[in-house]
Amino acid sequence: MTLFYLKLIVTPVLMWAISLASRRWGGLLGGLLSGLPITSALVMTFLCLEQGTAFGMGAIPGALGGLAAVQATYAFYLLATRRLGIATAVLLAMLFYGLAAYAFTHWGNLYLSIAMALLLIGVLIRASGREPRPDTLARPRHRYWEIPLRMVSATALLMATTGLASWLGPATSGMLAPIPVIAWPLVVFAHVQSGRAGMAAMVRGNAIGAVGVIAFYLVLAGLLETWGIAVTISLAMVCAVVLTVGLATALRRA
Repeated sequence: MTLFYLKLIVTPVLMWAISLASRRWGGLLGGLLSGLPITSALVMTFLCLEQGTAFGMGAIPGALGGLAAVQATYAFYLLATRRLGIATAVLLAMLFYGLAAYAFTHWGNLYLSIAMALLLIGVLIRASGREPRPDTLARPRHRYWEIPLRMVSATALLMATTGLASWLGPATSGMLAPIPVIAWPLVVFAHVQSGRAGMAAMVRGNAIGAVGVIAFYLVLAGLLETWGIAVTISLAMVCAVVLTVGLATALRRA
């Protein structure tokens, strides 16, 4: 019951904080923050605590397959919205995610998932850089219900993912771990509020953050069984943050 309330508190608070940061400093920073393995860390922590460390280890290959599928979904959405409306593109993108995640998880392997994720990250960074730049002077209209709706959406996705873990098994639970619980609502809301420019900035930030997510899972795979849940996940988060900040800084200078 304590874990239930922890899920109920931590996820909406994180969504609230990242939403405010995105409003204050722009979509790129919001994308970077939501692209960090915040959702993955929450899901993996709860999976390990509720299902055991062995279950968490078994979920890691699926999680990396799911991460590759997430990047493929962002690329699909970026292309689809050039011809389709937002609502239609969102529905098709979620369907595409399910198909891609199943393919990567069941027909691929750990190394193929990592290679495809890195390739798609490069494609997204390049493609998003060709989109119009956000107008820093323009102030999108914010409605009072937006952040509460994001908080509810993110919390519902996390609760569903971890609640069904014992029924789904480690492979499928891992596949669902990198679902952009926080990032996906932010991308869609940014698109609605700021058009393609805001959406592209958010996607770019998420793609950069995904490099840190890969590092996060690799640290888990190497240390979780010997170092324990708390130490390993903390160290994995530090590695992810350092790598993401370093890559973002290098791309900014370039």
